[in-house]
Amino acid sequence: MRIAVIGPGALGTFLAGTLASDNELILFGRRELEMGQVEVQGQTDIKEKVVYTTDSSYLKNADILILCTKSYDTKGAMEDIHSRINDEAYLVSFQNGLMNESIMAEYVGEDRVVGGVTSHGFTLIDDGKVIHTGLGDMIIGKYPEGHDVIVDDIAAIFARAGLCTDTTENIYGYIWKKVIINAGINPITALTGLKNGRILQVPNLRWLMGMVCNESAEVARTQVELPGVEVTEAAEGVARATAENVSSMLQDIKNNRRTEIDCINGAIIDIGAEVGLETPFNRCLYSLVKAKETSYL
Repeated sequence: MRIAVIGPGALGTFLAGTLASDNELILFGRRELEMGQVEVQGQTDIKEKVVYTTDSSYLKNADILILCTKSYDTKGAMEDIHSRINDEAYLVSFQNGLMNESIMAEYVGEDRVVGGVTSHGFTLIDDGKVIHTGLGDMIIGKYPEGHDVIVDDIAAIFARAGLCTDTTENIYGYIWKKVIINAGINPITALTGLKNGRILQVPNLRWLMGMVCNESAEVARTQVELPGVEVTEAAEGVARATAENVSSMLQDIKNNRRTEIDCINGAIIDIGAEVGLETPFNRCLYSLVKAKETSYL
């Protein structure tokens, strides 16, 4: 299968290295990087040659394009690449936050968009070098709901690469659930400088995470049916499974980069306002993270 991974961050680099051995693969990004191979350590051990390029003309041959960019870059990425994509290619989003899939659908139509979520933990330590800090789930589904045989095909490709991947007819519910978990974990780690697992060891932070998750779930239920276990239990499970992970939001803060707070807690605040629900816990974390950003952006 011809696959293009868009975005050389932690997850994009991991997926490129994992999928390269069994597929014709390129890793695409906007920055010039000296990257001839991908190295993954931790829960997974990979050293794999990968073709990295900034030339979007390479995308025209891809059957599947996997977007792993930051959520605030989704529209810009689609604007740059949509004219290069062949008319039969499918796009898969493995990104944080809400709205990524709907933005992709504006360019290629919903029928060619597949949503994805993962609770694996990754830390990018250098270009092409990733630590796989925590094992988790991978779930994909036709966006926004329903079934498509391509979803089964993509899951099989991932499985052959050693990535057990479940499929669902309710991917929007899983996307929302991940947003809720991220809303509870990521801002707290970004503000405290703690790894994910430490939240569970500090009673006040564990309580705060639960309050944020429950508040967020109330908003989510006005939009979609949430799958699986109760959200606080799910968030605690992710924090436990990725205990040694430095969240992406904390990595952004440490590196003086823009965070994805707008498409996580910010999106929950906005949708809550639309449906008449107050979101004080989300608003508090959102305001504090934005203040952090202001200090260096």
